[in-house]
Amino acid sequence: MNKSLITTALLGILLLFSSQQVQAQSNFGFRAGLNIANFNDTPDNVDTDSRTGLMAGAYFNFKVPATPIAIQPEILYSQKGYEVDNATLELDYIEVPVLAKFMFAPGPIQPHVYLGPYVGFEVNSEVTGNNVSVAVDDANTDFGGIVGAGVDLNAGVTKLNIGARYGFGLVDAFDGGQGKNSVFSIVAGITL
Repeated sequence: MNKSLITTALLGILLLFSSQQVQAQSNFGFRAGLNIANFNDTPDNVDTDSRTGLMAGAYFNFKVPATPIAIQPEILYSQKGYEVDNATLELDYIEVPVLAKFMFAPGPIQPHVYLGPYVGFEVNSEVTGNNVSVAVDDANTDFGGIVGAGVDLNAGVTKLNIGARYGFGLVDAFDGGQGKNSVFSIVAGITL
């Protein structure tokens, strides 16, 4: 047998073993929460108030074998923006975070912290107020980071989780620099 065939066979066996380990160490869940959104780095003459919105979606949790670490990609619908005077800037995104989750104290109640980057694809951008809605065309794709903490509560074959997170935009939400997204979220979910 030549060396490349042996290498290919060994690599195939390793990948098969790894995929079975990942399947045994992975799970799927749903998450929903309340967003309290605003902007950071706004021009000095703009005084904004928080916009309350929703966040909902799904996630995968891939546990790294023999460690208290998991990689958790998510796909979420997230409402952001802010209020000013009698108007609301509504910025809604399909957001894709990829989080590193660090779990502590295995047992029925398991605290955790997590952090990682996200990308948000704008699906709605408008200003509403006084029964008028005006589309805003120059919204950017959002890039930023998330930090958070919570607890997983074992409930038999499922886990319930609750927690809080903070998302911070690293790029201006609009062309021309109007400010960056800033979102505090209270979240709850179920892992199947």
